[in-house]
Amino acid sequence: MIRPFFQADKTNLILQAALNGYSARHEAIVNNIANVDTLGYHRIQVSFEDELQKAREDLETRRGIGSPADGGRYSTPLAGFRPRVGVDKSLPIRADGSNVSIDREMAELAKNGQKLLALTELMIREDREIRSAIRGRNG
Repeated sequence: MIRPFFQADKTNLILQAALNGYSARHEAIVNNIANVDTLGYHRIQVSFEDELQKAREDLETRRGIGSPADGGRYSTPLAGFRPRVGVDKSLPIRADGSNVSIDREMAELAKNGQKLLALTELMIREDREIRSAIRGRNG
């Protein structure tokens, strides 16, 4: 028997995917900052928001999909979600051939850090609500 795909499951999947995306972006930004003085270095960029939004919309229209053939595991639009990592091929902004701007990277680092913090707080709240619901049923 396949259990229904609960809203908490969906929320947790979306939050986890977003956290993975922003974590990958954070790593790329830190790498860009570390290579700010590397001749000819082109910044790394991570994109995932459009794919995450589409997967979220697909997830909202479906319940879990599973079958005895696959052991009852779920197949969701987020199952194969991966942030896209690429090299920014824009024209160099500096004479040394690099397109890394330390000001831009520091601003992106701060913005991305705030998003990671907010997502972490949401996940903690979600976890507390689930634990509270479980305790309420058992106790």
